[in-house]
Amino acid sequence: MGRDGIRSILGVMLLAISMQAEAVWVRLMGLGPSRAELQINQTPVRVMYPGQTSPEGVRLLVVAKDHVEVEANGARYRLGLGQRIEPQVILDADPRGHYATEVFVNGQRVVALVDTGASTIAFNRTEAERLGIEYRQGRRIKVTTASGQADAFLVILGEVSLGPIQLRGVEATVSLEANAPAVALLGMSFLRRLDMVTDGRRLRLMQLQ
Repeated sequence: MGRDGIRSILGVMLLAISMQAEAVWVRLMGLGPSRAELQINQTPVRVMYPGQTSPEGVRLLVVAKDHVEVEANGARYRLGLGQRIEPQVILDADPRGHYATEVFVNGQRVVALVDTGASTIAFNRTEAERLGIEYRQGRRIKVTTASGQADAFLVILGEVSLGPIQLRGVEATVSLEANAPAVALLGMSFLRRLDMVTDGRRLRLMQLQ
């Protein structure tokens, strides 16, 4: 594929990025007279009263007989007993049916294509060097690219973030080809640690605790 074709794909991908995210887990653990017991992320259960805001930014708005209403990251949610809000990202498919997004690898931004057929996150050598990945310290392997077999290195990424979803210790491969794959692939070493739900042309990715 020529450079113009790669630029075209990247342009379409960038236009296709559409995400909605909740930054925290919130579970309703108990209800009492004018109070609620909330677990936020993995902290101990916290007793809160209407109008209070937790250190994580969760505000309790309403306590009813069988539910509460909370505000988290600027959005309002209704939770029944035992229900929870999860860190999640929703992606819209591009005209070709592909899901594109931006991720941060050790704090560095990269546009990637969701690819359930890729066993790991995959980069070409040029992208890996831009991201500061010390791939030559990894294990040398063979990978299959659009142009055939290629030498690559298997590495462990310290942190990969997609919106509020943050995973540590994620496997990735770096092809020694300068331009293959043409676009970074968000493969199963990342995706298998999420719950994935497809609804029409939308893909919801939810982080599992």
